Amino acid sequence: MKRLIFLFLFIFLLAITVNGAGLSVKTTVVDNLILVGEDAIFDITVKNDQGSSDRVTFLITDLNWEWEKKFFDISPGRSEQFRLRLKAPESTIKPDRYSINLKVYSTLDSSIYVYEPLLVNVFDESSFLKLEKIDSSVRGLDPSKDSNVIKVTIKNRYDKPIDNAEIFLESDIFDTVSKKVDFNEAELKTEGFSVDLNGAIEGWHDINVIVKRGSSVLLDDIGRVMVGKHPDIKEDKEIISGFMTKNYNIIKRNEGSTISEEVYRLRLTSFERSFSNVDPEPSFIEKSGDDYYYVWNFNIKPGEEYRISVEINYRDPLFLLIALIVIVWLIAYLVESGISIKKKALTIKSKDGISYMKVLLMIKNRGKKEIKNLRIVDQLFNVKTVPSDYGTLRPSKVNRSGDSVVLVWDNINLVGKEERIISYRVNIEIRNKMRLPGALVRYKVRNRPAVTRSNSVFIVG
Repeated sequence: MKRLIFLFLFIFLLAITVNGAGLSVKTTVVDNLILVGEDAIFDITVKNDQGSSDRVTFLITDLNWEWEKKFFDISPGRSEQFRLRLKAPESTIKPDRYSINLKVYSTLDSSIYVYEPLLVNVFDESSFLKLEKIDSSVRGLDPSKDSNVIKVTIKNRYDKPIDNAEIFLESDIFDTVSKKVDFNEAELKTEGFSVDLNGAIEGWHDINVIVKRGSSVLLDDIGRVMVGKHPDIKEDKEIISGFMTKNYNIIKRNEGSTISEEVYRLRLTSFERSFSNVDPEPSFIEKSGDDYYYVWNFNIKPGEEYRISVEINYRDPLFLLIALIVIVWLIAYLVESGISIKKKALTIKSKDGISYMKVLLMIKNRGKKEIKNLRIVDQLFNVKTVPSDYGTLRPSKVNRSGDSVVLVWDNINLVGKEERIISYRVNIEIRNKMRLPGALVRYKVRNRPAVTRSNSVFIVG
């Protein structure tokens, strides 16, 4: 009540001219509703009522405020007007109502002065605006629409305009939107915002309304809007056919605002089913005649999607079968091609041990094509004489070194599947037992060198 009386007294004082001893002051309020850190502005008119010129200045009795000091030379009967700016420092001035004394005085005569009361209201920046309401469609917001309009009503609580403000709407159901606005004195302003809903679920949702001017936050409040029930299921089905392949890609999207229960069925023949790969696995499979029905039961939340992928692939199993056939053929070819050689020894024993031995080398071309220029090498140890009685094919070379003999047959040709036996006789004496090393066959298959070794033969005396 005391503050209200003081306010009326201040308004009355503003309407009159304050007279001092030789000076009079008139005050006009430009802006006395301010935020911390802003300037309160007054236009001050000083009149010299003396009979002589005077030099006049002023001061503010409350030292917490900041101002710029000025001096004026005023002739008798003349007036001087100046703009007084009182700054409210953030470190000392807090939101409140202040009565400040302005002292205007003569610098030539200290007895000539006058006091002028100045009223300043310093507000907290968050108290300037008030969120009145948030409006949308009567049915609520519709996620199936391309855009929805939300109307926000904000009240400027004071007779002071607010320029260059920006309103922000933030929510989990749409991306942040904003709009630059100006507020007139005590204005009730309504602004519409177009928003795209991000698959919002039905029900009430919070919206944070923020008003800023520069770095200052003038309003930060929460309102609510309703999202209505709007199921909206979209389906994309893509069938891609390739070489001996077929792919089904099914996508179901819920662009509505409520959870949707869905069922999807896909028919496959028994042959297709044998070569199919499904992701995810169906809920169950129904058989009808020769056909199979894959059935998926699933729920889709608003803004989400469900994917089904079915691949029917005859190509990979076919390629695998061909690869197996080729591998089997290669193995058979490698087994059946080339040269095989076996070694046998027939011995005739005497009272003192084996007197002579007949060696048989059995060579066979396992393939179907002729192999030319074979070289056969056999070696003997502990022999008394050079081998003789060579059967149908004599060796190309016989090399003896001490008790060892090396026999070489060159330039032998074998047509496909041909077998040939090379034999020779040698005198040999064995007291206990003896090992005959395996013979070698050197040849080329498709211009690549190859070597085949026969078995070894053990002889017991």
